[in-house]
Amino acid sequence: MTKPTISPSFRTTTLPAILAIVLALCAPPLALAHGGTVILYRDAGPFTVTLFAPGLPLHTGATDLSVLVQERASGEVLFDPGVTLTATQPGAHATPVAATLSHAMAANRLLQAADVRFSRPGKWRIALNVRRGEQTATLNTEVTVEPNRSRAYMVWFYLLLPLAVILLFVAHQALQGRQGTAHV
Repeated sequence: MTKPTISPSFRTTTLPAILAIVLALCAPPLALAHGGTVILYRDAGPFTVTLFAPGLPLHTGATDLSVLVQERASGEVLFDPGVTLTATQPGAHATPVAATLSHAMAANRLLQAADVRFSRPGKWRIALNVRRGEQTATLNTEVTVEPNRSRAYMVWFYLLLPLAVILLFVAHQALQGRQGTAHV
């Protein structure tokens, strides 16, 4: 019985394509800052306000929060309102966090953003104040903030996964080699 061989064209075209696909599937997801997950979408006074976060649940530490402010009647995006955010943890002794959102902090020019630092896990109340001239609106929502699990777990997973695939391939080739010599 002859040992199967891998054709040179498979090695130069198909194998790199398979490797590229595996690496692409193992790549860490891109951050969805500036428009990831909708936390709040509500009409308030003359505005429609949408609050975004990179994902839910939120984690302790710095979190990018973004706001889209639209005119309620027409849906037109408003670029000039002032937006402030205050985050408080009801019943806890955590210091309230205040931030003024700005277009300069946002990657998307339609949004205003700020980095908000949540000091402890638990339920947090977020109050948004929107002001445009004499028009004002205040919106409130509640979010859950979880402890920041070190991203090292995710990094290690993505570092070790390719190594595991390579080790499985080497083991497979070694077993194939033994089977080939056993039949001779």
